[in-house]
Amino acid sequence: MKTPLLTISILLFAFIAKPSSGGMTDNESEKPVLDSSGDNVVTAAEYFFLPAIPNPDCGGLNLYDGRNKTCPLIDVIQEQVEMLKGLPVKFSYAREEEKEVVYASTDINIKFSAAERLCSQETVWKVNAYDNGTGQWFITNDGISGNPGAETLENWFKIERLGLNVYKLTHCPSVCDSCVTLCSGIGVYTVDGVRRLALSHSPLALALVRTNFNETD
Repeated sequence: MKTPLLTISILLFAFIAKPSSGGMTDNESEKPVLDSSGDNVVTAAEYFFLPAIPNPDCGGLNLYDGRNKTCPLIDVIQEQVEMLKGLPVKFSYAREEEKEVVYASTDINIKFSAAERLCSQETVWKVNAYDNGTGQWFITNDGISGNPGAETLENWFKIERLGLNVYKLTHCPSVCDSCVTLCSGIGVYTVDGVRRLALSHSPLALALVRTNFNETD
């Protein structure tokens, strides 16, 4: 981030320090994340993040071209029409060879894999610098993958279980034990009618739906 985490205002203290586990067991990180069909989510495949509860006003996750109307596309948003699935994502660990299955409550990078093909740009998610105008920490896609540590805290996310094949996204990196970190769920903050993803105490409830683009079976 452009703003050092150590200078975070006391007004943002609610986002600092680790939250309670929300009822998860101590070995939650040992449980694979499951897609909507009940299969393990894997790093080799692509998935849509869709609302766990169908809503005609909420669709999948996508990139917004409203700022510059051209590539690179920066802001991560939620579609406002249920039938729009958005763009598929892929997940990765610090080292690609580390694991194949994606596990809950574990640091991962998230990227819009299809956007790389569309815009020839890196599309790794990150928590952007604090936005003074809105008081939000928005999610953008100009991060970098791998290299876990103090310099890349904003690029790490976790998938946390909410229920049967239902999950929330969080940003609460554990790649640096000595760092002061933001720690929050990922929800929506509407700006000029656009549902932008941002750190939030009201995280989205999401299901992962596997695409047919990168079948490995």
